[in-house]
Amino acid sequence: MGFGRARGRTSQCGSRPFGILLGLVLAVFCLGSAAAFEAPPTVSAASILGAQASGPNYRVDPEVHSDGLLRLFVLRTAFGTFEIAGEGLMRERIRELSALRKLNEMSASDVFVKALERQATAPLRFGADLITSPAETLKRSASGVANMFSRIGTGITNNSASRDSIAGSVLGVDAARRALAVQLGVDPYTDFSPLSAKLNDIASASAMGGLSVRGMMLAIPGGAGVAISSTTTVDSIRSTLAERTSAQIVEQVVGMLVRAKVSRPLAERLVQNRSYTPTDLLVIAKALASLKVGGSALFVAKAAEATTREEAYFQRSRAVLLAANAKALGIGSFVQLGGFPLNRLKDGRLLALFPLDEIAWTEGVAGMFGKVASANGADGQAPVLATNGTLTPMAQAEITRAGWTVERLK
Repeated sequence: MGFGRARGRTSQCGSRPFGILLGLVLAVFCLGSAAAFEAPPTVSAASILGAQASGPNYRVDPEVHSDGLLRLFVLRTAFGTFEIAGEGLMRERIRELSALRKLNEMSASDVFVKALERQATAPLRFGADLITSPAETLKRSASGVANMFSRIGTGITNNSASRDSIAGSVLGVDAARRALAVQLGVDPYTDFSPLSAKLNDIASASAMGGLSVRGMMLAIPGGAGVAISSTTTVDSIRSTLAERTSAQIVEQVVGMLVRAKVSRPLAERLVQNRSYTPTDLLVIAKALASLKVGGSALFVAKAAEATTREEAYFQRSRAVLLAANAKALGIGSFVQLGGFPLNRLKDGRLLALFPLDEIAWTEGVAGMFGKVASANGADGQAPVLATNGTLTPMAQAEITRAGWTVERLK
C-alpha cells in the first residue's frame, strides 16, 4: 500500500499488510484505541537543502513530498530528471553534480584538449545547459525501500562482484578513474549515470593521452587542491578506493564479513548484489566490524535482498548510524523480529534504529506498530526508536503513547 493521504481511522491493530518499509519502523505495543492519521508533510526544498536547492547544473523542485519516512525529491538536470528518495542520497547527488561540473571544466581546458589531440582520443561527451522547463513530474508516492518487506527471501541474481573491466584494467583507465574520483571526493563506482559517463571519458583520455591525474586536476580552474566535500565514511577509505581494484575490495569485504561470523556464501551473495557499489560494501563491512556485536549475519542477509539503489543506500546508512551510536546507546546483538533485523540494547530493551527524514503518523505507520507487537510480544521493557530524522508532533505523541522511548541522533 502507498503512503499518500489520510484515509480515516485505524482498524483493528495488526490488520494492515506487512509489505512496506513501514514494517521496519515497528513498535512493541498494539494500539488499542482509534487514532486519526495525518498526511505526510510537504516542505520546501530550500528549508531542507538551503542554498543547495539549486546550483549551476541542477535545481530541485521547490515542493518536496514525503512517504511518511523519507522525503521524495525531484532533481532537474541537463542530463534528465531524477527522483531521489531521502535527504542523504539527495545530498550525495548534489556532491556528484558538483564533481561533474568540475570535470566539465577540466574537459574544456586547453591542456586537456591538447592531450586529446596528441593521442587522437575520441571526442568527449560534454554537458549541456541546464534544462529549466522539463515536463516530467513526480510519479510516485513512496520510496523504493518502502516495499522492502514484500520481498523477504528473494534471491540475488547478480553474477559478478567485480566492477572493473578487463580492458580498462589493462589500459589503466580504471586506475585513473579511481584516482580522479577520490580526488574529487565521490564514489569511483557511482551509479549516477551522468557522473559515471564523465569519469569514464576523462579517465580514458588520461590513461591513453599521457595526462596524469594531477595534471588533470591542474586543468580545473582553482588547481589540484579543488575537491568536493565528501562524506566522512568515504573520506576514511579514500586510500583503499584509490589503490585497490573493485575485485580486491570485494575480496576484502568478504574476509571482513567472514571474520564477523557471516557465512562465506551469504557474504558472497551480498557483494554480488549490483544495487551496492564496492564503496557501499566496504563502508558496511567496516561499520559492522566496528559495531562488534553478534548476529551480523541477520543484517547482511537482509541487506543482500536489496533490489534498488535506495534500499542499498538505506542499508549502508543504517550500518554507519549503528556503528556511530554503538557506545552511546549500548547497542548489542542483532535480533530477528517480524522478518527484519533489529538490535537489543545491553540492558535488554529492543532498539529500532533507522536513518529516516521525518516520521509522520500515517495509517501505514500505525498499522505496522501492531504487526511488530504480534511478532515480539510484550516483555515489560519500553522499546527504543532511534533516528537521525524528526517526528511530526502527532507521530511523537502517538509513538510515545504506544510506550516507546524516542532517541534523536545527530
